[in-house]
Amino acid sequence: MYKVCLLGYGGIAQIHKNSYLDLEKEGRAKLVGICDISPDAFTKNIAINISEEGGQKSEISYNTYTDLDEMLAKEQPDVVDICLPTFLHKEKSVYLMRAGYHVFCEKPMALTYEDCKEMLAVSEETGKQIMIGQCLHFFAEYEYLRTLIADGRYGKPISGFFQRLSAPPLWSWENWYMDETRSGGCIQDLHIHDVDMTRYLFGNPTAVACRTKDGYGKWDSAHSTLCYGDDFTVTVIGDWSLKNLPFESSYRVAFEKATIVDKNGAVTVYPAEGEPFTPDLTFVNGYAEEVGYFVEYLSGQNDGSRNQAGSAALTVKTIELLRESAIQGGKQIAL
Repeated sequence: MYKVCLLGYGGIAQIHKNSYLDLEKEGRAKLVGICDISPDAFTKNIAINISEEGGQKSEISYNTYTDLDEMLAKEQPDVVDICLPTFLHKEKSVYLMRAGYHVFCEKPMALTYEDCKEMLAVSEETGKQIMIGQCLHFFAEYEYLRTLIADGRYGKPISGFFQRLSAPPLWSWENWYMDETRSGGCIQDLHIHDVDMTRYLFGNPTAVACRTKDGYGKWDSAHSTLCYGDDFTVTVIGDWSLKNLPFESSYRVAFEKATIVDKNGAVTVYPAEGEPFTPDLTFVNGYAEEVGYFVEYLSGQNDGSRNQAGSAALTVKTIELLRESAIQGGKQIAL
């Protein structure tokens, strides 16, 4: 069983922590320590837009630290799970891999594609593995869609629409989400989920375009188009400027013989022939599964292809091109 330490204890880290309970029961990974620079982080609840779980913190039964090196020395983990603000991802990932630890890092991989490439180079240099928390790869509603694309039961996809909406995340440490120099804004933090999923499902687009609008911060609303030659187009919307709106996510993908619709994890199939139906999907804790998959990769139980760091880096590159398109007023940019 791999020993894991958490670095950073904000809202997403609280969800990660609770997910390790599932992994420990299954004998896949065990959380042994948590580090945050603020001792207050271990005693307060933090809201989070994706789940109420982040505001319902369970009791901490792990060793807690405010110094990373002290935690590493005392706990001697195999993996460090980084749940820090985006602007710290590259720095801490590089430090930890060079110190001899495998790294699981929350998305986005880093603020820039150049930073991502450095992280990949250090992984190659040190032999320490890194995986990025593109959690949608591990949720049943997206895996079901991927299966339909692969087996072709409803023919080829002809159009796609993905959407992710929330109120502005104003609860963060030092309000870092609203500072685009530290978070990249909605386009890089929230919108990136569906841009990455589009790439995961359909491959790299041939061209992209994007229009954005500022709100509480920069890049708060992003409307993107990912083009796949003459075959089809995917529209992706990310918006965290919607005051008091409960978080929601959805997709709609039209195939030649059916349309598949998801809203907040509830999937309905609308076949061209026959009645609509709800597929029988087993609930999967994607946050636990992504880390479980990583430790299984470390022990040679899978090939890591389901969530490669190199692909996460290319998603950051795609976001950079979308941002450049937005700066140019929505101009289409060829890849």
